[in-house]
Amino acid sequence: MADKSTQAARLAAEVTHTPPQSAVQGRAVSVVTRYRLQPDDLPNGQWEGRIHSVNTQGVEALTPLIFIEGLTKPLVLSADDIQTLLRMTDSPFASDWIGCKVVVRAVRVDGQRVLRLYAPGMAGPPVDMPVAPRRRHPRRLWLTLSLLLALIALSVWLVYAVEQRTLLWTFLQQAVTTPGVTPTP
Repeated sequence: MADKSTQAARLAAEVTHTPPQSAVQGRAVSVVTRYRLQPDDLPNGQWEGRIHSVNTQGVEALTPLIFIEGLTKPLVLSADDIQTLLRMTDSPFASDWIGCKVVVRAVRVDGQRVLRLYAPGMAGPPVDMPVAPRRRHPRRLWLTLSLLLALIALSVWLVYAVEQRTLLWTFLQQAVTTPGVTPTP
């Protein structure tokens, strides 16, 4: 059975062998963005809840994950997050972290939005709110759509007129020379 010092050494070794998220390539990018908690997944840039499960994921390099009540995706723990949990619980055992109340915040670190764990009420960097998407003006959208439809109708009419010019010319001549209609000079 492992004691606390070997458990702490194992956790520290796992953190050093875990590749940073920016090193994720290939199909793993889809897994990370769809099935792991991202900064845009948090309402108002932060969430407070209790840890209800601690797991690891991976084969060659184990990635520590925690599941927080109220969130559907797990949070990947960084070295800073592990240190925060160690300070909060005074325990290197992941089983002691379960039930601990934490705050997850989206913060800006080295120019990137990342998620970090904090103790409730603990001071830290401000929440980095996402930039609101620019909304298009609805009138501009309708005007663009109307112009597009008018161009399509005009091009269809021009194609028809070019292909059927002899038929249209005959129709116009008959309309002008119809009995009972006198052309005006």
